[in-house]
Amino acid sequence: MRKFLTFGFAAICTVCMLASCSDDKYTRFYDEEIEENAPVLSIERFDHDFYQLDSAQLVQKYGDFISLYVHQIMSIDSSKIDVFRADSAFNALRAQVDSVYPNAAAVVKPLSVAMAYYHHYFPSKEIPKLSFHVSGFNQNIVTLPGRISASIDNYLGANYSLYTQIAYQYDIPYMTPRHLPIDMLLGWLTSEFPDSSTNLLESMIYHGKIMYLLQVFFPHEEVCELLSYSQKQYDWCLMYEKNIWAMITEKQELYSSDWRTITRYTQPAPFTNGLSQEDSPGRIGVFIGWRIVSAYLEKNEDITLQGLMSETDAQKILQLSGYKP
Repeated sequence: MRKFLTFGFAAICTVCMLASCSDDKYTRFYDEEIEENAPVLSIERFDHDFYQLDSAQLVQKYGDFISLYVHQIMSIDSSKIDVFRADSAFNALRAQVDSVYPNAAAVVKPLSVAMAYYHHYFPSKEIPKLSFHVSGFNQNIVTLPGRISASIDNYLGANYSLYTQIAYQYDIPYMTPRHLPIDMLLGWLTSEFPDSSTNLLESMIYHGKIMYLLQVFFPHEEVCELLSYSQKQYDWCLMYEKNIWAMITEKQELYSSDWRTITRYTQPAPFTNGLSQEDSPGRIGVFIGWRIVSAYLEKNEDITLQGLMSETDAQKILQLSGYKP
């Protein structure tokens, strides 16, 4: 299987003919009216309110999130909150955050459109409250009933100097304001549609569904950005899609329930084990799952997004997709 990873003249020509990752962004669910009528959402600045409101006011405004932030995200003893608020290093970080996010303008518009799509196609689902917090580089996105909160110190831009010391190199290009609304909605979707997969195929289809929803809800965003891929990585996946699928099936991994196999194909990594360390991205199973789901919806135009998310038979989706890369 290593032979197909070597680029030759024919391969280079093929790259030139591949579509840009922006060419696949529109789906049959695109609706300009949804965007035009999208209500502008507000993003609560918990990162400011935590220093400006008293405990009763914080509980009234943020409910359970205040306890989660203090005790779980930051591990602060309730008796030492004032000491924490006066910490010079943390306040220096807050100042850096405010220099990048003096307001939420960079996030509000794309997230408002995305939530409008979400509400349109899933009208029974609630629109969560949105907030920003500073965590000292802990969890990126936190979800709890009725709320998404983003740790915006993890989205200061790919050139932020500290990231090279605390983050994986393959994550840094997406620790940006542009990627923040994508991760916020991704966090919400994975909480609203939990993963119950038990084998690799089910996991790929699950992640493919979530990826497809992101594609619908962010119609003007490039697919490679939604996948957290560079254009080069995306082109590589398109070029070798047939070979990747053949490798998975020939190694009889498609129905594997081994968590290590599932992780190898669906979780972030600098590359996919068994493929080119120089060219392959991680999460190759997410790409394949998205391609299967896309084919499934293209061939079955009666399937709605609600129908897609309620279909639990991954084998049925694969079969009806007619997926043959």
